[in-house]
Amino acid sequence: MFRQRLISALLLSIGIVSLIFLLPNDFLIYFILFLTCISLAEFLRLRFSVLLTILFVCFILILSYLSSSYGLDKFFISLSVLTYFGLFCLIISFPVSKPLIQRNIVWLISGVVIHLGFFASLNFLIDKEESLLMYFGMDTGNRFTLLIIILISVLMDTLAFFGGNKFGKNKLLHSVSPNKTTEGFLIALTLTPLIILLITSGFLEKNFFQFFILILISSIVSVIGDAVISLFKRVAEVKDTSNLIPGHGGLLDRIDSHLATIPAFIFILVVIS
Repeated sequence: MFRQRLISALLLSIGIVSLIFLLPNDFLIYFILFLTCISLAEFLRLRFSVLLTILFVCFILILSYLSSSYGLDKFFISLSVLTYFGLFCLIISFPVSKPLIQRNIVWLISGVVIHLGFFASLNFLIDKEESLLMYFGMDTGNRFTLLIIILISVLMDTLAFFGGNKFGKNKLLHSVSPNKTTEGFLIALTLTPLIILLITSGFLEKNFFQFFILILISSIVSVIGDAVISLFKRVAEVKDTSNLIPGHGGLLDRIDSHLATIPAFIFILVVIS
């Protein structure tokens, strides 16, 4: 299983990185929208019928069009960040919050908003001509920015996994995600910003402290994003959202942390710059 998981992860990484740099803007946005719809469908199928899932996915396609055509990206990004804050409150109050999470309207709104925020943030990033990292003197292009954000979640997940296996003793969120440990989380939270700073050191020219805080907050948010999907899976009593990716489960299982990290990263950048 571990070997299969490793091979799938490697192929996915190569494929995603290639598409990020090779696809023209329009095709990259369409590809992201396609992934968003698959992930949302997996999320909704945990609660709703196939017919309702299709209808709700069509609804998010309409909202995505409105977001792109009428400049609503910032609104949906902000709404997504606010939703994650509310869902985090449900995490720390679980299982008391379970009856609320089981309500169809909460499930629907949560799924639609976090996926719409994910698409809106990527659409905003790709459509922006000037690098969003110019605030830090980094004129590297927004596709490089996207890779940095993705790397934050990947590092947090990987380092927390290995750190937890080696040193983990205390559960971080035992009622929602029992496999995560406090020790693994702290190791990942310490090393991830350092690795990102090392990678970007040749480009970073100013506002070093603010950049460090941005990476640190985004690293924490990536864990919250992972925990949010784990919360819904626990309520639905499933291990994976689907079996789409061998050894990994569904697409949603792979991008759960990215759904939160990307909107939060861009939201903070827009606020401070």
